[in-house]
Amino acid sequence: MKFTMLDFFFEPRSVAILGASSDEKKYGRLIFNHFVVPYFKRVFPINPRVSEIMGIKCYKSVFDLPEVPDLAVVVLPTKLAIQAIADASKRGIPAIVCITAGFSEVGRDDLQEELVKALGDSRLIGPNCLGIVDTHSQVNTLFPNFELPEKGNVSLISQSGSLAIDLLLALQQNKIGLKRFVSYGNAADLNETDFIEYFGQDPDTKVIGAYIEGVKAGRKFIKISKSIARKKPIVVLKLPSTENVSMAAKGHTGAVASTMGIYKEILRQSGIIQCDSTSQFINSIKALYTQPPAFGNRIALVTNTGGPAAMALYRMNRYQLELAELPDNVVDETEVVIKKHAVQTSISRDKNNNPLAFMDLTGSATTEVITEISKIFLKEKNVSGIIIVPRSDAPVVSKDAPARIALLKREFPKKPILVYNLPDPTVNAEFEGYGIPVFRTAEDSVDGMYALVERGRILQKYLY
Repeated sequence: MKFTMLDFFFEPRSVAILGASSDEKKYGRLIFNHFVVPYFKRVFPINPRVSEIMGIKCYKSVFDLPEVPDLAVVVLPTKLAIQAIADASKRGIPAIVCITAGFSEVGRDDLQEELVKALGDSRLIGPNCLGIVDTHSQVNTLFPNFELPEKGNVSLISQSGSLAIDLLLALQQNKIGLKRFVSYGNAADLNETDFIEYFGQDPDTKVIGAYIEGVKAGRKFIKISKSIARKKPIVVLKLPSTENVSMAAKGHTGAVASTMGIYKEILRQSGIIQCDSTSQFINSIKALYTQPPAFGNRIALVTNTGGPAAMALYRMNRYQLELAELPDNVVDETEVVIKKHAVQTSISRDKNNNPLAFMDLTGSATTEVITEISKIFLKEKNVSGIIIVPRSDAPVVSKDAPARIALLKREFPKKPILVYNLPDPTVNAEFEGYGIPVFRTAEDSVDGMYALVERGRILQKYLY
């Protein structure tokens, strides 16, 4: 990957914190703490009122620094922030993150225009943002203190800072690894298109997730996103289409979300997987992180319990996912397995008596039965992917269920396999160790499958 301007943000060799504080409760101190690590041997606190912070020499201004840092983080009151940005630009600092709020999001477009003029040739993330995280380079400008996701291959973009924290926590709780994160706030300079392009060019980023309140340059966004979507999935948590939501977005980051029709059309044309809720967003990323796309909307469902299966079928109907129809030879093969193991069940059929790839094994089936029937369904070319509900708490289900289902993944690498299981930390960790995502509810697993079907549709549209 060639060096780009954004590398100064995510892989800086040196950092200046403008507004670093000796007060442990202030944002300037909380952010400074992240950079007092072995990797950042050159971190420069800027504060004219103190001589040192945590034993590190403090400088009165950027003009007193012994070198020009790659990155400046500004944590100062609004008017002081504008002057600090002007000074950083004059000093030749190429990358600036402005955490400070009080600009267009509160109706002060004049102050934001003043900030942009002060920027000069430097590039800016913000203002009114949390800034950036890179789990590899250890850059972290977040002032909230919480456990970040482990290193991984998902990069996250969020216009909102508060929602971004929720999404980061959800990644961490679902054990989805993070590569990079940016909260870009008012987008006075760099915006969503810049970050999608940058993360799209990063070979370590496998999935891009984004929460976007408004798109600044629609045609460029479509062009860049469509190009990136050919190589890796982009998942966007979109705004609902209501007037109140548009007002909230305007008052939050200054984003103009009132033209919701244009906003939704831009996303539709961009090869993006759209999500209506944070749970669907996380479930989509979880599936896309480890599974191949599903080419087609015909799904198989093998379950050892009835209630969750009903909820899964209801959610499938919402997404227009269908149970795959089975030819006679597959029905015959399935019935042989049922009779051999004396399972009290039968092939499900639709109202026209067509056999479907849905098997409710009523809690009595062993791991062997579950995997044998799943294999029969996966062999059928009409089946695009499968959701398996093994119920590891059932006495008849052996502890090697994850290993057996993992063999199916190896045998059918081009078809997605998702699992919904009751909370069982040991068994579920084993599933995920084999690269098989486990979802907390049956509906969540269908969210994940829908994302894989959408990914397949996008690839067929743009690549085939």
